[in-house]
Order: sequence, then structure tokens, then C-alpha cells
Amino acid sequence: MNNFRILQQLSQQSIEQVGAATGLQISDLQAFADGQKELAIADLERLCLYFSHCLDQLGRSHQANLSKHPIHIRLTTDYLLNLGISLSDWISLQWALEGNWAGEKLAVGFFTADQTLVKVVENSADFTKAFAGYLILALEGEFTPYIDEIHDNVHYDWRILRYRSQSNFQDITNELANTPLKEIEA
Repeated sequence: MNNFRILQQLSQQSIEQVGAATGLQISDLQAFADGQKELAIADLERLCLYFSHCLDQLGRSHQANLSKHPIHIRLTTDYLLNLGISLSDWISLQWALEGNWAGEKLAVGFFTADQTLVKVVENSADFTKAFAGYLILALEGEFTPYIDEIHDNVHYDWRILRYRSQSNFQDITNELANTPLKEIEA
């Protein structure tokens, strides 16, 4: 499982465009996207750089005067490989998506067992504080709950959200990460 197809959709690039821009064979890219082929580290880096550039351009087209441009837009191989989202990935996704969302924010919501939203992480400082700058997406192929070690190891289900308020959000976890989960509704 990887996030190649998700990044293709987010950046609005066909597999042919990705192949032409990176110099990778379309058949290799299709096999990689389908989980049937591993790519060399250098090829993964080329894909990350290419998708980083595409998301930066997407952000520039929507964020012209809304937000200060992050100096380095850089996706990591961990996000491409669906292992985790680093702070750099988080900033890149915020930049690319939020300008087109009319006031909504990219956030992570913590939910109790009864699917009550109890906490929202919506800025880079909170992301770093909550996850030490790294949100684990899948560990050994399994979705990993958030364990709040500071507060008696309370377990929370979490989701990546398109967030406006406690009662107005959309679960977009499956759109941003290849971890098929039951969607949580506001």
C-alpha cells in the first residue's frame, strides 16, 4: 500500500505526466501504484520531489494572497509509502489544499469510542506537540490509534479532517492516506 494514486489525484497529474517528468517507466509506475513493484530510493525521491513541486504549484494558484508561502515544500518518502506524515508533509498538504477550501482547515481530530470529537490539531505547532512532528499512518499494515501517554494512556481514534468547527467537519482520511477506515461524520 502506498499513496501514489492519492498524490496523483491531489496534484491532478496523469501517470503519463508523472512518467515524463520523472523519467520513470509508466509500466513501473503502474506496478508501484498497484503494490506489485518496489522502487529504488532514488526513484522514490524523484517522485517525492515531483509531487512536492506539483503541490507547491497547486498552493500557489489558490493561496496567492491568503497565506505566506512556506519556504520548502517537501513531501517525504514516508508519506509516499503510506508510513506516516511528517511536519513537512503536513505543511505541504495544508499549503496545497486549504486555499481552495474557503476557510476550512486541514486538521487531525481525536475521537472517543462513541465517535465524539474531543480534540483538534489544526496548526503546525499543535501537530508537533501532539505527534512529535510525525503522525504514524500505518504500522505493519494496521491503522494505529493515538495513545495519549501524558494523560493516563487514553486511547483515541483519530481522523484527518477538513475542519470548520466541532460540529462541521468532513473525514478525509481515506482521501489523504491509503488506510481504508470507516468514515466518521459530524
